[in-house]
Amino acid sequence: MCSNSLDFTGAPLHQYEIAVKLAEQGMIKPIVLCVSDGPLRQAYEQQGIEVIVRDNPLEHIYQRDAYDAAIRSFSEEIKSYQVDAIYANTLENFFVVDAARAIGIPVVWNVHESEPWQTYFNRFGSEIAARALECFRFPYKVIFVADATRDRYLPLNSHHNFTVIHNGLDLSRLDKSENADSTRKSLGVAASDVVILVLGTVCERKGQQDLVKALFDLPEKWHNRIKCFVVGDRPSIYSNQLAGLVSELPKELQEKVTIVPETSETAKYYQAADIFVCTSRVESFPRVILEAMAYDLPIITTPVFGIREQVKPGINGLFYTPDRPDELATALNTLLEDESLRDLLAGNAKYVLDSLNTFEEMTQAYAEIFCEAYLSSQ
Repeated sequence: MCSNSLDFTGAPLHQYEIAVKLAEQGMIKPIVLCVSDGPLRQAYEQQGIEVIVRDNPLEHIYQRDAYDAAIRSFSEEIKSYQVDAIYANTLENFFVVDAARAIGIPVVWNVHESEPWQTYFNRFGSEIAARALECFRFPYKVIFVADATRDRYLPLNSHHNFTVIHNGLDLSRLDKSENADSTRKSLGVAASDVVILVLGTVCERKGQQDLVKALFDLPEKWHNRIKCFVVGDRPSIYSNQLAGLVSELPKELQEKVTIVPETSETAKYYQAADIFVCTSRVESFPRVILEAMAYDLPIITTPVFGIREQVKPGINGLFYTPDRPDELATALNTLLEDESLRDLLAGNAKYVLDSLNTFEEMTQAYAEIFCEAYLSSQ
């Protein structure tokens, strides 16, 4: 099972939960390979799952002949692991798909990205980008996690091997051990504050600057009655710009915005929150939306790709247009002013979540495809 990362982020956590569940059931014996280290490595190893971290075989490679040589070498390494099937997580692992093809091992490719396929691989140079697009022909199945993402990639479905398995959330892993009052107190939140949460890696694709810009348009009466947490910060130009925007807010509002570094301890922020905001420009079927519903939060979000398959406007959330902070400010003001609407959306969260793919249904679907892929090679 080849991961794009060993961080506590969406796609790697998705893979981790599938691997652990199917290993517990005796369906698979996973070996995890990744080209970068991270905290999920320890989590895997605590579950008795072997993790191999090695350099990226495509490092500094931009020409087809060098790429072919790298794939030959990498495929021999893969062969030495004596695996029966390969799972490649995200578009970043296209080279894993190519290596599997080279040695005749069945492969399943899990796509979480919704960026345009026409340009996604351009950073590798035209020759390798073209080969990456060819790789969609090779897997037993290319699994998308949202219908909208699959639809964007349909022109590449020349071998009719595309399918969709919507992400399911392992509710047993959610930490609800503390009550909201004690959690809010530990975060310095006043009892009367309305807590607004944005959670996810701080970056341009996730668009957290929309929230800060929206605060400029928020009626002054709310300036001392809200508390905003932006959770998931990591060093970047975008992060610096986000901090700069916060510093331009009125003094009273500046003190109401807290930017929190990436953390595995996200439960306390969900438990403390009253409103969840997703500001993403590009997503597929984001985990954070599922988690927000699991914590009974009303949602304000952009209606991009698979989010439309998760959030029902007026039922469990409200939509605003990406890069339109004025619309976000209006939606925020609506939920701040209308507590009964906020309660209605929150109360409906569990029903909408129940209508979506369960974790058990999702893992069973993956298990069936893994077994089919293996049998197809026999």
